[in-house]
This record gives sequence, C-alpha cells and structure tokens, in this order.
Amino acid sequence: MVRFRSGREKVMSSAHRSILAVTLFFVSSFSGTAAFPQAAKFIRHPADPLPLANVPVAPVPCTRDSDRPSVTRYAAAAGSNDADSPCGTPPVIVPSLIVPSANPCNPSGPAQAGCNPPRDLVQEYLESIGKPGRKILRAREKVLEILQTENACSAWFREKDPNPADTFRTLNFEVDRHGEELILESKEPGDVTLFRNPYVAKVFQGEGRYATITINAKGAFFSPIANVIEVWKEGGPVSDRRPRLTDVGPYAGDTMQAQVLVLLHEFGHVLDILPTDKNDVDGKSVQNTNEVLRFCRREVESKTKRATLSSAR
Repeated sequence: MVRFRSGREKVMSSAHRSILAVTLFFVSSFSGTAAFPQAAKFIRHPADPLPLANVPVAPVPCTRDSDRPSVTRYAAAAGSNDADSPCGTPPVIVPSLIVPSANPCNPSGPAQAGCNPPRDLVQEYLESIGKPGRKILRAREKVLEILQTENACSAWFREKDPNPADTFRTLNFEVDRHGEELILESKEPGDVTLFRNPYVAKVFQGEGRYATITINAKGAFFSPIANVIEVWKEGGPVSDRRPRLTDVGPYAGDTMQAQVLVLLHEFGHVLDILPTDKNDVDGKSVQNTNEVLRFCRREVESKTKRATLSSAR
C-alpha cells in the first residue's frame, strides 16, 4: 500500500528509501511484466465458464517445435501481454462443436442420413382435410410425376415455364363446399339438347406461382353423378330430370384420369398457356380441355394405368 509522507520524513529516511528503491527496481526488472497477467488470471472466479461460442478462434503464434501437432487456441489466451506465454501456457483445444462447418442438411444438397426433408405445407394441408384432400393429393402427385419426366406434356408446359414441376408444387388448393351442384339441361336451336355441368375447378388467369386452385366439392372432380334440371330460355318453369353421369373430357367424373386432367387444365391457366374460358362461353372450356389432351393424353392415361397395376400387386 502506498502512503503519502511529509517533507521532514523524506529527509530523515532518504538513505533507507534509496536502498529500498534500488532493490524494488532490481526485483521488478525480472518479474514485473509476468506478474500482471498472472494476477489477472486469478481474478476470474474459477466457477465462471468461459463463453466458448462468443470467443473468436485464432491460430497458435508459437511454432517452435515442428514435430508437435498444431493446436488451436482461444484468442483470449493468445492476446495476453506476456511475450513468453504462448509457448509456456498449456494449449487449449477448441471443441469441434463451435467451429463452423457446412450444413449437411442443406435443402439444395443431396439427402443425408438423419436430415429431415423440407416440409411440404400443401401436402400437410391436404392430408388434414380428409377424403377430399386425399383425392387432390393423389392427383397432385400424378401431375408432378408427369411434369418431372421428359414427355410431350411437360415439354408443352416448358414453353411457358422452364421448371413447371417446381411451379406446380407451389400451388395451393381449396375446396368449394357451396359450389354448383346441378346439371342444367336446355334446348338449343335445331332441336339440340345442351347439358351444362357444374363447374369443376377455377383459378385466376396467369397468376403464376403460389396461385390457388379452387375445386367444386359437387363437381366432376369429386362426384360421378349430379341431378339434372331443365331450364327454358323464355323463363318457363324449371323441372327436375333424372340424375346424369358427370365427366371431364372423355373421362368419367371422380376418376383419376378426370382429376389429373382437371389439374393440368387449371395449371394451363396458371401459366397462361391456355386462354381464359370463364363460364365456358362458346364452349371455350371444352376447347381448352381438348388442347391439354392433345399434348398430355398419353401421360394422363399411362400414369394412371401404372398406378393401377402397382396397387393390384
């Protein structure tokens, strides 16, 4: 401890203080610099852990012995003022857990054992809504199989989108439980009878990725049959008729072929490769369905046949 003294006490003890000062100076010349770092090391409570995750890593400044394996030391130890401490202080091994490394579960890389695959939220949603969702999911998987392989159908969609399967995978689905449910029968000029089925599905034209396809719960995607009513253009009375089978193009309603064709048709509107056919004016919806079949009929039917054979084994 240092004390402040008066001037008289300085004169009387000058000789003793001179000897003492010389002695202290001589001792400090050998041990002064090493004392402070050692003292600082004991100030830290031994129970306090060193925050490993926040300590930067630095290479060992000491390379005196080339035969010893290289050791990584914490920068906190290497940053001491003691010039001799790097070679005199025991090395500290850095746990491998804090060393950054490549993520083996990177979604862009190949699948690794123990890695969870990326979640398919659309699939999870469809599975959660019961039987309608399972039917959509089954058709969705078939469409993805078609779009991910080389064929005339996927080539046609690639005219608008270089990776149609990737875009289709982003699409959402909703079930319209209050949609149209009746087939409208009407008489056309020339004694032609026209049947207008309930709408099957709809989507916004050219919406692109993350569009939502709405499917009528009472249309041909889910139902093979619907009730018929006769309507008159002149506003006559509406009369009920016997039920009638539904269809999508050449396929009966509520079949795999019909469901896959519906999704491919709506995907054509998503990519704007098919023109709008709202309300089927002048039979445009039928024309668009025929256009899809022109490129995709073989894949729609062959995919379904393979799935049927597999399930029968």
